[in-house]
Amino acid sequence: MSGINRRDFLKWGAGGIAFLSAGLPLGGVSSPLEMGKSVSRTTGRMRKSIPSVCMMCPASCGILGYLEYGKVAKIGGNPLDPNSRGRLCAKGIAGLNHLYNPERIPSPMKRTGKRGEGRWKEISWDEAFDEIALRLRSLQAEGRSQDFVIQNTWDIASNDLAGRFASAFGSPTTLQHAAFESPNGSSALQDICGYSMAIGDVAHSRYILNFGANPYESHFLYVPFIQRLIDARINLGAKMVTFDVRISQTAGKSDEWFPIIPGTDGIVVLAMARVIVKEDLWDKQFIERWTNLSPSRLSQHLAPYTLKKAESASGVRASDIRRIAVEFATSKPSFAMSGGGMLKHVNGTANQRSIFLLNALVGNLDSKGGYGFPQNYPLDFPGPVPPRQRGMNPEPQTLFLQVNQRIRHIGVLMTHMDNPVYKGPDSKLVSYALQDEKRIPFHVSIDPFFNESNVYADLVLPEATYLERWDLLSPPPMDRVPFIALRQPIVKPLGKSLPFADILIQLAHRVGNGMDRYFKFGRMENFVEAVIRRIPKLVDAGGIDLLMERGIWTDPDRKLPYGMHQRKRLMTSSGKYEFDLLPPLYSPIPQHQRLADGEFHLITFQWNVHSYSQTANCKWLMEIVHKNPLWINEETAKRMNLNSGDRVRVTSALGSLISPVFATQGIHPRVVALSDSVGRWNYGRTAQGKSFRSEDAETNLIWWGKDGTGVHPNPIMPIQRDPQGEGQGWMDTVVKLEKV
Repeated sequence: MSGINRRDFLKWGAGGIAFLSAGLPLGGVSSPLEMGKSVSRTTGRMRKSIPSVCMMCPASCGILGYLEYGKVAKIGGNPLDPNSRGRLCAKGIAGLNHLYNPERIPSPMKRTGKRGEGRWKEISWDEAFDEIALRLRSLQAEGRSQDFVIQNTWDIASNDLAGRFASAFGSPTTLQHAAFESPNGSSALQDICGYSMAIGDVAHSRYILNFGANPYESHFLYVPFIQRLIDARINLGAKMVTFDVRISQTAGKSDEWFPIIPGTDGIVVLAMARVIVKEDLWDKQFIERWTNLSPSRLSQHLAPYTLKKAESASGVRASDIRRIAVEFATSKPSFAMSGGGMLKHVNGTANQRSIFLLNALVGNLDSKGGYGFPQNYPLDFPGPVPPRQRGMNPEPQTLFLQVNQRIRHIGVLMTHMDNPVYKGPDSKLVSYALQDEKRIPFHVSIDPFFNESNVYADLVLPEATYLERWDLLSPPPMDRVPFIALRQPIVKPLGKSLPFADILIQLAHRVGNGMDRYFKFGRMENFVEAVIRRIPKLVDAGGIDLLMERGIWTDPDRKLPYGMHQRKRLMTSSGKYEFDLLPPLYSPIPQHQRLADGEFHLITFQWNVHSYSQTANCKWLMEIVHKNPLWINEETAKRMNLNSGDRVRVTSALGSLISPVFATQGIHPRVVALSDSVGRWNYGRTAQGKSFRSEDAETNLIWWGKDGTGVHPNPIMPIQRDPQGEGQGWMDTVVKLEKV
């Protein structure tokens, strides 16, 4: 225990596994990783490091790639990154498994058999570009530019160039992953304040009220956010109360956990709001001055949401709801947050509106320790810029349903690191749409790997990984000081792979018809340099050379003060926080009200070592989590004569799957849960637990196939859409269980 004093030891007891997941120091002498250094185990010399930006999840943490003998030997955190502060999670470290994965696509591949048969031939980049350009020019000639669709990944850097390409072509449709947990959350945020990003100033909070979020394992700013939450817990003694159907790592680390009935979070929040108003604990001045909702209208709106009704709907005792409401209102600064467990319902948008209202009631919007709205550094892109035509509709789960119903026409579909068959609901419906050449005549996939979706593509283009490409990013600043991060190649692209941006640039020149004038910069590194030259303070500090050396540049003069609504109008019609036109309501979910005996709510969740559909081919991560038993309440399991390890058939309206069960007290009795990210059927042999010989000797040691590689819940989850935010109701599937 050398290097850990009593105070650090007590912190360890309080923080526990959070220190491990966030990679925080335990005291004593700084490790080489914390100092941004790494020593070779074979030579004893310092390894050369190159800064860049991670892309293993949406958080975009700064990284250092350590080189040895011309290869990346290790990935660590960049201590100059103000968000991640030099820490890195397991996914970031495992980026090496993507870079040197022996099953990367070696060159452009063209389908030779029927879609889905897996028969391919290698072609040149010239052949690939010519064929795609021909298809796109044909759409333009037919006046069908709107039938070109780009489905993009979560990376904030590539969204700008994808939108530029689509707009230059004349298409309004580029689709991206929703950053704010769900389209429902993004929709509520835009309507209430006009911002595109919101996150708690949690480091300064003394009371954290959590509905359905699991930041200890999964958050769109994972490592930056969880560090600050732990700071508040340890340094400020912040209390955390979690309402969630499952005892996640976050619920387990909370002071109190309430296993709420799924989809009823909204009525609990509104009942708390009613208590705060009724007992005169609210910030009446904030409501009157900074919202468009009058106090009388608010009191009238909240009147139906009594404690008794909230208890009846949610299963949470009225006395607990009232007590927590009072604690929240009197323990400032406080912060109420939401996550997938609250947002990913068909009433998720209204639930998020309720969360914003609860924070507004105690004056916690854009306040220290409250709900903040961090602003990225504004980047000025080189011109000419095409007319803005894009409709960035995050994750439209109904796209392929509309295609099958012939409501939506697609002439050319381009998917970039996107896997809708695995990632979306009703996988069979998506597969059917992608397989049908009449509905989708041409599909090009840009990805480093084959997956469950691009097996149906006509062309698959080998993309360079994030460790082999250029990008310029400005992630949401956790400390309200905007900064710019450079993603630069740590090594040259392997094989014949090309970065996504350079593929789009070359393709724009091949298509012509005026598209090329918007891509005169020629290569992505030229684009990056052009953007940097438009930032005089960055140029004075060293420009591209400084970023290549340090990876990060911050501008403390642009630090965002709290209470921006007091300095300038919000981007809403009233210039204030808007609740009046669409006041938060609670709408019961119909299928939940009709739950019969033997039926359960099926929910999904994410492990801290996986990111949706993109990490199961990382050997280090799959060795940690490669299977996903069905969580079921221990008492429920006893009534069904089930023990942990027994197998059950899980049946929904769409179909069934078979899974072993995990009996636990940590889940609501009417809920069962299956994680995502595993249960792969076409993402390479690592994901399937199959050993094989390759240039990587460790692939011959893969062992977890015999242990089981899990099942995937999405194929039995129907498409269910929130009519307001258009997000998928991931937590609203009703299933039956049968022992097999």
